[in-house]
Amino acid sequence: MTRTAVAAFELDKWEPQAQDEAGGTAFAQVLIEKTFTGAAEGTSRVEMLTASNETSRAYVAFERFTGSVDGRKGSFVLRHAAGDEGLSLVLLPGSGTDELAGISGSADIDIDEGKHTFTLVYDLPGA
Repeated sequence: MTRTAVAAFELDKWEPQAQDEAGGTAFAQVLIEKTFTGAAEGTSRVEMLTASNETSRAYVAFERFTGSVDGRKGSFVLRHAAGDEGLSLVLLPGSGTDELAGISGSADIDIDEGKHTFTLVYDLPGA
């Protein structure tokens, strides 16, 4: 059965780690930490790589969420990919732990007037 969990989140840390620029395109590595409140409650750590130039920006990242989803405790990893074509967030198969073992699905992030909303659409065996 597919479920949806919605949570607000705050960016606790945005820390550029390294940057390189050549041929008009800059690469950057960024460490991000977040706190979630709502149906997904907990924290996450994100390792992000970005590329940007005058006409385009894109990023890839892995995010480890630790906490609870609809009251079930554990962790999982999200794979991010974003660019001119849009944003894709997919749960990494096999990454769920504890009560979130076997979780699968995708997510979306919405930013409205500086407020971040995380929507997780997921399946969890036995839930």
